[in-house]
Amino acid sequence: MHMFWRRYGKRIARYGAVVVAIGVLAAVSFAAFQFKRMTREWYAPLEAGTEASLQAKGDQLPGALLAQAKTLKPFLLLVIGTDSRDGEQARSDTMMLAAVHPSKQQVHLVSIPRDSYMELPGKGYDKLNHAMAYGGPKLVKQSLERFFNLKIDRYVTIDFEGFRQVVDTLGGVQIEVKKRMKYTDPSDDTYIDLKPGLQTLNGQQALDYVRYRKSDIGREDSDYQRIARQQEIVQALIDKGTSAQALVKAFSLMDILGSHIKTDLTDREIASLLLAYGDTEPNTLTTDTLTGADERIWHNGVLGWYHLVPKEERSRVRQLLMEALIP
Repeated sequence: MHMFWRRYGKRIARYGAVVVAIGVLAAVSFAAFQFKRMTREWYAPLEAGTEASLQAKGDQLPGALLAQAKTLKPFLLLVIGTDSRDGEQARSDTMMLAAVHPSKQQVHLVSIPRDSYMELPGKGYDKLNHAMAYGGPKLVKQSLERFFNLKIDRYVTIDFEGFRQVVDTLGGVQIEVKKRMKYTDPSDDTYIDLKPGLQTLNGQQALDYVRYRKSDIGREDSDYQRIARQQEIVQALIDKGTSAQALVKAFSLMDILGSHIKTDLTDREIASLLLAYGDTEPNTLTTDTLTGADERIWHNGVLGWYHLVPKEERSRVRQLLMEALIP
């Protein structure tokens, strides 16, 4: 055996190095292909005439984009979780404003109750979640800009199926379920049945956890309790997303994200965010919630429940977001 390695060892090592190099090249090429496909699939600008500029950037490989990436200035991002069903208009189930500060690796997230009563431009006053049905993400963005007197720079939407698949691909999320959650509504295929205790939730269970509000067996939760669970899941997914497991599953995650996300972030901006938040320094997520009171008011001849937000609370959240965006 010793003579064999003396005679053929160098040749085997050279062949091995070539095989490894080919493997690395193939992996990088595939990653580049996936990245370009993903960013083109999910790019959906709210204003017409911006697609051409992205296509010019989209011809670059991820490595080139990363090499040229400059840290983005702080910006305000609208995050929408949508319930898309076959043959139906997408409905906004979750709405958040994120003050993203790449140089500090910080994100300040403010959850907006979906029943918040505000002016929807061109549609009059109504619940915020109706804006999605009336005019999609563009109207949601315009409504919140008017409500807070702030400019929202970018938006991103993810549908329920994409959320389920991301959680499953990451191997689930560990959550302390604080009470029994059971609710059934055959009309929209809702069957929630979670038992209390520390456990790893799969994609469907995690979705049930963040959607649960009505109950078959006890008191119903408030929207604030539901929002708190949404924020808890966001933090759990961020922790998972920075793990070694997420790196191993990167190609699968790209496939999912390309099919279930829509955003007006360009590939250059995405590359810059990956570079900033992929740094070894820990990222910081802080959460807050727009608060008010649920009241019954007459609207279009119907007495319904709406979430009314005082001017002082609106000013508080506006100031908080502005401070989080200071360079």
